[in-house]
Amino acid sequence: MSYRPKLFTGINLDGMTRSCCVLIKRRLEVTGLYAHYEKADKLHLTVAFLGWVNPDQVDVIEKTLRETAARVAPFSMTLDKIGAFPHERNAHIVWIGSSEKHPGFEALSTELRSGYEQLGFQFPKETIPHVTIARIKENRTHLPNVDFTPMDMWVSGITLFESLPGEETTRYEVLAEVELAG
Repeated sequence: MSYRPKLFTGINLDGMTRSCCVLIKRRLEVTGLYAHYEKADKLHLTVAFLGWVNPDQVDVIEKTLRETAARVAPFSMTLDKIGAFPHERNAHIVWIGSSEKHPGFEALSTELRSGYEQLGFQFPKETIPHVTIARIKENRTHLPNVDFTPMDMWVSGITLFESLPGEETTRYEVLAEVELAG
């Protein structure tokens, strides 16, 4: 079987946002929520998960990323909600995200996903901007309530990541970082 990279596009967090997400993650741990908590260096805001791709697609994926970044302007957004997939009453993936739509994120997501769709990728209709902070492997449960101060975040770039196997969990390697310039 030949090598196939597992890719996704996301927004790297600035230092302050990353630190705040780590504090929220610790507050969730204190509630007794049994989960695998993501390491600080893996935290990012997901824009488009591509999954396993053919190696010959990587260059065109990166080209699409660069073309999109040239058309989308930097923006700010607020992270103010803890949520879960598939939902809070049956938590499997725990995330920090936004309770409202942000025009900048919506523009970036729509443009990027449209470009990737032209390459044959498919995405859910609704985009939920989120930072995954924990994964619940067993005994899905109600998500505990943890209050926190909303975080304002400036988004000036987008990153293409590869998910690679690590010793205990996956690790992410940056394949391309592109500044938003639109």
